[in-house]
Amino acid sequence: MKKLLPILALAVMGLVSQATAAYPERPIEVVVPFGEGSASDIFARKFSELLSLKLGKPVQPINKKGGGGLIGMVYAAQQKNNGYTLLEITPSHVIADVLGTAPVKLMRDFEPLCRIQSDMYILGVQKNSKFKTFQEMVEYGREHEITFAGVSPGGLDDMTLAALADATNMKIKFVPYKSGSEVKAAVLGGEVDIYLDKVISAINYIKDGSVRPMIVLDDQRIMSLDVFKDVPTTVELGYNVTIGSWRGFVVKKGTPKEIKDILIAKMKEVAESPEYKVFAEQTLANLSPGYLDADGFAKQWAKEYAIFDPIARKIGLKK
Repeated sequence: MKKLLPILALAVMGLVSQATAAYPERPIEVVVPFGEGSASDIFARKFSELLSLKLGKPVQPINKKGGGGLIGMVYAAQQKNNGYTLLEITPSHVIADVLGTAPVKLMRDFEPLCRIQSDMYILGVQKNSKFKTFQEMVEYGREHEITFAGVSPGGLDDMTLAALADATNMKIKFVPYKSGSEVKAAVLGGEVDIYLDKVISAINYIKDGSVRPMIVLDDQRIMSLDVFKDVPTTVELGYNVTIGSWRGFVVKKGTPKEIKDILIAKMKEVAESPEYKVFAEQTLANLSPGYLDADGFAKQWAKEYAIFDPIARKIGLKK
């Protein structure tokens, strides 16, 4: 029997190698943990379309929204680690690890493939706001409470503003609303003081004059868009807060290396393709470098965990 064990092991390894060599043999599922029509959904659908062409098999997005991205992550963790289920992730999943709000964890239960997009955050105010500059807001906010509308307490927007408040010593109050449309209505109607959003979501309000951008949470000005050329950055004003949003893909832990290598190679091809670059330009996803390989992506998770963990403790979201 002992002599048979190595033979059996080699046979199993041979079957695994054959399976990975033929990958993919059937459609691949991409779990989009947010609703249809969201920025993450639009990106995942376009990227899946282009990835299908590279892999020679359909790559099919499915929406599993809810829980700030957690329902989709839990669903993906319940599938086999065979490369036929990919999960799109955002900073919300790192924050969930920090808060411990899900039965699964990004950094424990999944492995990175690559980051594709990186979005900048801008902070603005309603066109008739009493604040004319960010520094004026900071001075006021050190003595008075400034309000901010959002959907998810403890979500990325909330944590980002908490980090900015910590850096500037401003007093900021989170005001919860039921939907993103209600948040925007609250900002435009003057119900709250601050508007924080990704560039792609804010650009139309800025162009029509409804919102005045006051600061970009980055170390470089956005010089490619006229409406941002005169808007300073956080680093420029002395505040080292450069949190932004991003989108990338992971697989369940234990997925064979050969399969991960195939996916990573094909995803990089898509990210560098003319078709994707046109899409990125059209959706303003090309304002900052997006692609990170698996190692760089994992390091970003660790870096952001180290940022969000003390913030969560300071504002009482974590003991």
